[in-house]
Amino acid sequence: MANSTITASVFVMNLDGGLDEKGEQILLAKSFRNIKPAASYDGLLAVAQQLAPLQKHALLSIERNDTSEITG
Repeated sequence: MANSTITASVFVMNLDGGLDEKGEQILLAKSFRNIKPAASYDGLLAVAQQLAPLQKHALLSIERNDTSEITG
């Protein structure tokens, strides 16, 4: 049976960069690496809510991107 272990996590804040000349939204991303694999989603949301007012652009969404190692 295969198992997986999270080896790296990245926390991403997606910010509103306005509109381009075609009227399409510009998405800016601010990434924070070396997030502990055990970090909870509630904890990451709390961090995003604390950092959002410090940003020049409005917060649109947050993401967590995990990299896993699969072993057999």
